Amino acid sequence: MANPLYGSNKYDDTQNSQKYVDNKQMYLSGNYHDLTRRATADSTDAKTDTGFTLVDSQIVESLWDGDGAAASMVLPSATVGVLCVFRFAAQADGGQTITFTNASGDYYEQGTICVPVTNLGDKLSGTRRPEYLQSWTQSVAHSGGAIVTVASTHTALAIASTATNNQTNIGAEIAWFCEKKGWWKFSFLGSELGSGAINATFATS
Repeated sequence: MANPLYGSNKYDDTQNSQKYVDNKQMYLSGNYHDLTRRATADSTDAKTDTGFTLVDSQIVESLWDGDGAAASMVLPSATVGVLCVFRFAAQADGGQTITFTNASGDYYEQGTICVPVTNLGDKLSGTRRPEYLQSWTQSVAHSGGAIVTVASTHTALAIASTATNNQTNIGAEIAWFCEKKGWWKFSFLGSELGSGAINATFATS
């Protein structure tokens, strides 16, 4: 007799557990209610300056402001269902660059992301929604923003903490989600400083 639950079983296998479903919903909604927060003592400006590895199912509220050292962060291994979030908890406008590097053998999915510039006022991230890496190639930027092209050979995301006008004011955040082993998707929620112009460096490589 055929398995009457075959379709359900296959769905469960494909989704790779309830964790996958929960984390994907959080990624797509920007509501990270079930994540844990990295200890404050481990996400200070000084700790971020020296760099650390992000953790699956954890959000980091970093006090990095870009005034000291360039920061070199590392993502966890891209296994299916992994979600991690980095939130700027300080005004990052000191000029240094923060780089998030994939674990060895992991890459970004190919696509484009358009970071909008709304210029609604400093730190009004609550009035905005995250922008997501799209698998299709966007040809027209929207909302005064800029299109960032991501190649499937890219293994790092770098953002400069540009002075005066940027997208890395308090409340900006980046989320990474793995839907296919070895490959990252990501989203970005900007928090504007000054005009909200996109940071001088906002690119994968």
